Amino acid sequence: MSIMASPYAISTPDNMLLAALPAAEWEQARQSFKAVFMPLGDVLYEATSIVNHLYFPTTAVLSVSYLIADGRADGLTLIGREGFASVGVFLGADSAPCRALVLVEGWGYRIKRELLGQASARGGSMRSVLLRYVQSYITQVAQTTVCNQHHTINQQLCRWLLMFLDRQASNELPLTHEQIAQLMGVRRESVSEAAGELEIAGCIRRRRSRISVVDRSGLEARSCECYRIAKRETDRLLEISQSAKMAAARAPVDRFRGGRSDPIVAHALRNVS
Repeated sequence: MSIMASPYAISTPDNMLLAALPAAEWEQARQSFKAVFMPLGDVLYEATSIVNHLYFPTTAVLSVSYLIADGRADGLTLIGREGFASVGVFLGADSAPCRALVLVEGWGYRIKRELLGQASARGGSMRSVLLRYVQSYITQVAQTTVCNQHHTINQQLCRWLLMFLDRQASNELPLTHEQIAQLMGVRRESVSEAAGELEIAGCIRRRRSRISVVDRSGLEARSCECYRIAKRETDRLLEISQSAKMAAARAPVDRFRGGRSDPIVAHALRNVS
């Protein structure tokens, strides 16, 4: 692993989960988060390995894959600025059940698992925000399983491309057909054929090691319902987290006394959960 830490302090978080925290709570927690650059192809952790850090991407995109005995890896989902890795460790596991790979290099935050546990136990909204993402993550993994069994490679490709778009600020996806094939667990030739059809339809434009999406609505029309189900759940849970932050901001300034949340804030968070 060749992750590079930034020497600069973090002020406002770019990860959507951390940005959903009330300002006072983020001020308490931010010293525990380190800004890091994640190079392309870095493996953050392997399946069954002990995980000492959790990662909150901002511009990086991670793939989470399940390794098969013959060495192949089937992709389960992507993690970008809307989430974090590893969900299993946050829930109390010592090791990761899957591999996390940097598929699009970029920046993110890293925190030691012990420090995240302490921040989540202070009684603020950290734990509830992260648990909402866990629910979204489980939905995404479940939909991938359904999609692999019941939908065509063309539909699956549209879904993965849309998932990438949701986690990037650009319509330019730095992906090769080989990378997509490994993620989908199919032959590269199958991906090339499906991508060719999308290009003829005017949805994408292919270049060397890059795919440009020129018609997102066309991709959405050709994708299966799995994409819409998972995105709707993610959007819903993020909206709840943002509502909780706004409720906390309207409460009195002294929100954290003795490591416990102010009763007014706790009441507001319960009402939007």
